[in-house]
Amino acid sequence: MSVHSSPRDKVAVNDGILIQILIKLPVKSLLRFKSVSKHWLSLIINPHFARCRNPNSSFVSGLFLYSSMRRRNRELNFIPLQNNENPSDGDDDAYLEPLTTIPSLSGKEILSSCHGLLCCSSHSNLEGDYQFLYHILNPTTKQFKSLPQPRDGHKGMNLVFDPSRSPHYKVVCVWLVDCDDLVLSVESDQNNLYYRIEIYSSETGSWRACGEPFTANRNSEFSSGVYWNGAINWFNSLGDSLYFNMEDERVRTIPMPRIPHRDWKRRPFRYYGESNDHLHFVEIYGPRIQFDVYEIEKDYSGCFVKYHVDLGSVGVAFPQMMQSILGDTMYYMFTILLLVREKKDDEDSFMVLHIPGKILRYNLGDKNFEKICDVGAEHCDGNGDSFMYSWFDSFQYIESVSCI
Repeated sequence: MSVHSSPRDKVAVNDGILIQILIKLPVKSLLRFKSVSKHWLSLIINPHFARCRNPNSSFVSGLFLYSSMRRRNRELNFIPLQNNENPSDGDDDAYLEPLTTIPSLSGKEILSSCHGLLCCSSHSNLEGDYQFLYHILNPTTKQFKSLPQPRDGHKGMNLVFDPSRSPHYKVVCVWLVDCDDLVLSVESDQNNLYYRIEIYSSETGSWRACGEPFTANRNSEFSSGVYWNGAINWFNSLGDSLYFNMEDERVRTIPMPRIPHRDWKRRPFRYYGESNDHLHFVEIYGPRIQFDVYEIEKDYSGCFVKYHVDLGSVGVAFPQMMQSILGDTMYYMFTILLLVREKKDDEDSFMVLHIPGKILRYNLGDKNFEKICDVGAEHCDGNGDSFMYSWFDSFQYIESVSCI
């Protein structure tokens, strides 16, 4: 190098300095800089680069939402949560375009999200052969990959991806076992069913069966698994919940709080999700606006109350939350779409709420709240008095440059 090289030239040939600059840029800029040169492209798509950006891998820029009461051809909507630069230049419709990059098949739908990647399904009906197909999609880069067909009869497809651990992703598929194919060593329980697990690895590009068949309550929600603590975690509305450890590939139970007596026969889960390496859930019994947010212990020994929440001030500000259901009983109508734990200051942690006509941000520290956006009557039923978003129809959008 010439002794008269400019500082810019010195940076351009020093990968260490260049990477330190690039990792601090917004994703929108990185997507543009990929076309500067082959060298810059190789740096940005390198798995090591994605790991360097991992401190921001839990920064939720928005939510993909499906109207939960619409059973067919559900509309996909996008709710931005941050006022930062995004690939869409502020056009929410551009966020929905990535699904169109999947080949022109019917019934495209998001099944799960994990650290910037989405697991999606679609179906084909060529020559009378109706078949579900599955894909992994990065909505930021609009890259996708179609997966080999899993076994028929599956009950859930759960995405596993952590760029801080590996550039590769996995998909955990739970499918129902025909008991006629098993030699059972225990008596059958009509409340339990037998399941097995298959795992797809992007590293090998194939599915493999793992572990022995296991029993689980028929109310276990295998379609709504949450990746946390190196495991896929499934909630159960009747008994203890379950988790599947990705290291030893075994299914174990998560002790849950006792269901109170009275008329409650199952848990009224109102939220179940992960944020910044914390797994939370909320269950609300009856027409209450005060509730606790539980956090599950990392050793799975139990759970504890992390937050006490009182939405009374929200109800005063938005009286349309009060709705009559089932006769004279009055309920505060709201859904918890997301809970975000801030790493730097827990006082800044917040929930995203859906009330009739609006999406709100509710700060768990100072209890203040603000409107994120309005949602129109198309997101309510025919009378406009019931909202249609629910937490299990909500998928996090996290900007990522990870390759599929």
